[in-house]
Amino acid sequence: MARGEDFEEHLNAALVTRPAIEQAKGVLVTLRTATPDKAFAELHHACRTHNVEVGELAGALVETAAGRRPGNPELRKVIWHEWGTLLPGGL
Repeated sequence: MARGEDFEEHLNAALVTRPAIEQAKGVLVTLRTATPDKAFAELHHACRTHNVEVGELAGALVETAAGRRPGNPELRKVIWHEWGTLLPGGL
């Protein structure tokens, strides 16, 4: 793969995942009354702890906060483990 193609792939991935990450930070800011930096640190820590991609977990957290059930059962488990008691209505 050419260097330009690699950069373009990373850029496209960032453009897709950035909104979900920002929204997930907003969810955590609301749930924890935390700063955006602390919310991102918490999200990132959960990703490292459970070995999941930040964009995937962020999207699943936003879905859950919106009252929808994420399709990936592993992500549901992570969300339950990390934030289940904070989310209204449980999972």
